[in-house]
Amino acid sequence: MNTPADELYGNRYRVIGLLGTGGMARVYRARDELLGREVALKVLNERLSSDRSFVERFRREAQNAASLNHPNIVALYDYGDEDDRYFIVMELIEGRSLNEVITEDGALMPERAAEIARDTAKGLGRAHEAGIVHRDIKPHNIMITGNGQTKVTDFGIARALGGNGEATMTQTGMVIGTAAYLSPEQAQGNPVDARSDVYSLGCVLHEALTGDAPFAGDTPLSIAYKHVRENPERASAVNSDVPDALDAIVMKAMSKNPDNRYADAGELEDDLDRYLAGQRVDATPFLGATNVMGAGAGTQVMRETEVYEDYPDEEPPKSNTGKYILIALLLLGLLALGAFLLSGLFEPEPEVVDVEVPDVTGLSEQEATRQLEDAGLEVRSRNRSNPNIDEGEVFNQNPQAGATVEEGDEVTITVSSGPGEVTVPNLLGLPESDAQAALENAGLVLGRTRSAESEQPEGTVIDQNPASGEQLNEGEEVDVTLSSGITLVQVPGVIGLSEEDAVAAVEGEGLTPEVVTEPSEEDEGTVIAQDPEEGAEVQEGDTVRIVVAEAPQFEMPDVRGEDADAAEDFLEEELDLDVSQEGTPEPCPQAPDTVCDQSVAPGDA
Repeated sequence: MNTPADELYGNRYRVIGLLGTGGMARVYRARDELLGREVALKVLNERLSSDRSFVERFRREAQNAASLNHPNIVALYDYGDEDDRYFIVMELIEGRSLNEVITEDGALMPERAAEIARDTAKGLGRAHEAGIVHRDIKPHNIMITGNGQTKVTDFGIARALGGNGEATMTQTGMVIGTAAYLSPEQAQGNPVDARSDVYSLGCVLHEALTGDAPFAGDTPLSIAYKHVRENPERASAVNSDVPDALDAIVMKAMSKNPDNRYADAGELEDDLDRYLAGQRVDATPFLGATNVMGAGAGTQVMRETEVYEDYPDEEPPKSNTGKYILIALLLLGLLALGAFLLSGLFEPEPEVVDVEVPDVTGLSEQEATRQLEDAGLEVRSRNRSNPNIDEGEVFNQNPQAGATVEEGDEVTITVSSGPGEVTVPNLLGLPESDAQAALENAGLVLGRTRSAESEQPEGTVIDQNPASGEQLNEGEEVDVTLSSGITLVQVPGVIGLSEEDAVAAVEGEGLTPEVVTEPSEEDEGTVIAQDPEEGAEVQEGDTVRIVVAEAPQFEMPDVRGEDADAAEDFLEEELDLDVSQEGTPEPCPQAPDTVCDQSVAPGDA
């Protein structure tokens, strides 16, 4: 499929250039010529447009995304087809996919990985509330905007939940998703629900923490098999910076048995919030390998079977000498082990020194580090922009002040780098509450709001200042204009009124009169028709056509040569004309006192 730049879709979206290509569609940067903004235009591949199943899947993505309005979900603006080319118009994300971030930057800091997973869970939680399972959560479908906001995209294989909370494909046993992030139930072609998305997001978080997907293999089938049969390596075993609490969250999300996972993305979001706040998480710290779900739900992994060999009964018995030697060696070994253990009982255990974490918030980074080190604690420092805190000042610590820890434990302090620059998000089409949430997520504040009439739903943003994509300091305001909807008024009845009264009545309702005349037997100057009719509901400012009667037209008779007085009486009485007689100095061929000429030529209307 070749879509050259400058091509127009839907008589509105003009292609600027190619952004990327996928298995189903190509994505272009385009300009919405109606609203004057740049958008992402996703066009179904031409070879798939004749495949009804792919068209249905493409249409389903549009329906699913359109029903989900959330700051952490890529907004869908429009859907249509032109000459059998199906397209979706979406919010244009200026940023990178999480896959690109991990590929280019490697494993993320645990806190940042948790933040991205938490925000992804927020968006998925909105989908789960609406009864929609994404079913293809992977780093490629998680976008990170220029200001660090996380957005879930590509609901192309999402499917609405049935009445029992499960979703299946039309074809029994059909496996849908990406192998590296498949839940065990997806890999087996079994029904899926919100917990399948939780598993996939657990895989994504594992990869964000380690830099690699939890399972690898030569083929998608071999990877899917591992999701069903094998336990993932703990993230902390690959990256020692991963705390136990975050490790536990990953392992709970990736439990083979769906019943042992978080019930939905909302529960996972709550536990990640607790982790980021330095609170105790619900996930149980890792104590050992989890049971592995087999092909049938609840089946446990079989232990390696012991092997017994049958010997012929008639074989002569062997000597017992070897047995006695083996027993003697075992006894000596046990005695040595016992002596070692007994000696350890009498050695004093190293004393554990408890330390109360001092409060270092509000201090400079140097002073906070000094106080923590003086208390016998290790210090990790990280910088975060904060418009309300002076640069170089500590505004958060983990563990919190007053917590009891062991000497030598680590305390993470967060130091303000001042108000950083952030990118203004696109608020157009969002309800006011979602627009405010999107601004807060970007570190900005909702400023003045005003209302204006618009065909957009009431309460949605139809304009913003500054525009999306501009740079502001954190904490600055963004003003928005909200749609007040459309004001409808009833058309007054003006038939029978004079032109002057009719115009006043129409203008009094906030409408625009348009007066035309039409020959009629009715009294001249009287309204004889109107459009729209009386009582019709129209938008304020719309035009009402008023038809005013004028005298009917006729052909002017030829009165030349007629008696002047008789002609005057005829024209005034029969035709209601104003007639005056004038003498003429020129010679006239007609007899005296007859009409020599007339100002309106005979036959004129």
